[in-house]
Amino acid sequence: MATATSQREQYTVSTADDLTFERISTAELVFQAVYNALVTVMLLQIGVIVFRVLEPLVHHAPALLGSGATIDETFTRTIGNALMTIAPFLAYAVAGHKMKPLASVNRARALGAALAAAAIVFVLVTMGQYVFQIGPFAERPSLEMTLRQTDTGILVEDVVPGGTADRAGIRPGDRITAIRRVEVTLAELNTAVRQSKVGDVIRLRVERGDEEEQFPVEVAATMEIRPAALVAGLVIALLIAVVAVFWPGGWTPYALLIAIMLPLAVGYLWLIIATFSFRTEGLLPINAQGEVGGLTLRNWEFLWREATGSNPSIWRVTLNTLVIATAMMAIVLLVSSMAGYALSRMNFPGRRTFLSLTLILHGFPAVTLLIAIFFVLRNIGNIPVLGDYFGFNTRGGIALVMVAFELPLGVWLMKGFFDGIPWDIERSALIDGASRWRTFYEILLPQIRPGLLALGIFAFISGWGAYLIPQTYSIGTKTATLAVYINQLTSDTAPVNWNEIAAVGLFQMLPVFVIFIFAQEYLLNIYAGGTKGSS
Repeated sequence: MATATSQREQYTVSTADDLTFERISTAELVFQAVYNALVTVMLLQIGVIVFRVLEPLVHHAPALLGSGATIDETFTRTIGNALMTIAPFLAYAVAGHKMKPLASVNRARALGAALAAAAIVFVLVTMGQYVFQIGPFAERPSLEMTLRQTDTGILVEDVVPGGTADRAGIRPGDRITAIRRVEVTLAELNTAVRQSKVGDVIRLRVERGDEEEQFPVEVAATMEIRPAALVAGLVIALLIAVVAVFWPGGWTPYALLIAIMLPLAVGYLWLIIATFSFRTEGLLPINAQGEVGGLTLRNWEFLWREATGSNPSIWRVTLNTLVIATAMMAIVLLVSSMAGYALSRMNFPGRRTFLSLTLILHGFPAVTLLIAIFFVLRNIGNIPVLGDYFGFNTRGGIALVMVAFELPLGVWLMKGFFDGIPWDIERSALIDGASRWRTFYEILLPQIRPGLLALGIFAFISGWGAYLIPQTYSIGTKTATLAVYINQLTSDTAPVNWNEIAAVGLFQMLPVFVIFIFAQEYLLNIYAGGTKGSS
């Protein structure tokens, strides 16, 4: 009865609010929506100003503290640009959301008010962007001439009088064939201009009649007002407002999650496309002629390429990585499970100190111990027989070092799982005559099987993708792992095939994908502690 009364009261209040909302005039509703949208824009712009002020402060912080150096600061600039980009779209959504209560009473009126509010906000935002020359009115690098791609080259259709192209001597009717001596298409020329800075000089090779000449054209900053872009912006504003009016509130968390994950998904999509492309422009595969297409398998030639000199076979490198990751997983599971059991079930002198030191060791970054570990591995290498397997530049030595950094976390996790198992299970086994070892092996380990699988998977993935330790404690290609192999494909002096690097990177990620697809249940249980049963 109390629940029914509460629901009836809530319904009555909601209905009263909707009727009150409906009695407000459309003009007042539009005014309120525009006001809320502009307040949203102003708040975001305050954030932009804050980050723009922080950028030079961070950039010159070392100089202000007495050092002559500066910091190449990009974080505050990126956040400021992101806030400026989303401000208009968020304003349109706020304008439409203001009409959401009215939509439950009068949909047509709510829709019309939302469209009117979004149009007014768009006009005001566009005026502000024009005044401050931002957004679609921001100045862009330009050669100040109109171009068109033809079969014989890039045709110059028009030249801005007094512009940089005009001053350089380029005339309508000229044909641009190359930048210096490199043949170029219109798309490639536009890309080169976009990537240039104002004041840079691009040397264009131009055909004029039967003559060919090179013209140095300086890149200038121009503001191009494109009506089509403004119309598209207005359409987007109206669509966002309409969606905001009828948007189900329960979908918002999922939409935000998709928006956050979208850049990551686009990155993986690009990685897959790049591995099968001659080269890429954005997400489009481009062939050698600069046209869309050019799908190829040549980036995967490393799978059957024979080892030559300093270039090992990918399968030997994969074997090295597999041996190191598997050894690391086995040792971590063995030592962590036994150490976690002892720390959880046995009370011995120094137990608390050992736990504290283990936690401190886990906090040490690997880079702080690289030199000390190098001397340890070198001395182990001088020991007969043992040094051949666990010394410097051996798979076993690299695996042992990685195990040492992984063990503290593994011990603490296993201790947590054993702490979650009731003592009654172990006491029952001991009373029935089972030994400590049999109780540990046959009774307790099955209880923490999800934790063992999760820790083993994490240890394997950590060993599979490790770079710093294998790179530091190996020479040449004898013990190179996949991460080290990928780094060796890059060079400061030789051309780099980035699409092949993407293919090797995807090859390295395949086992990780498979593990995450089929072992998600165990990975999610790693911090759950001990559980009853052997699920």
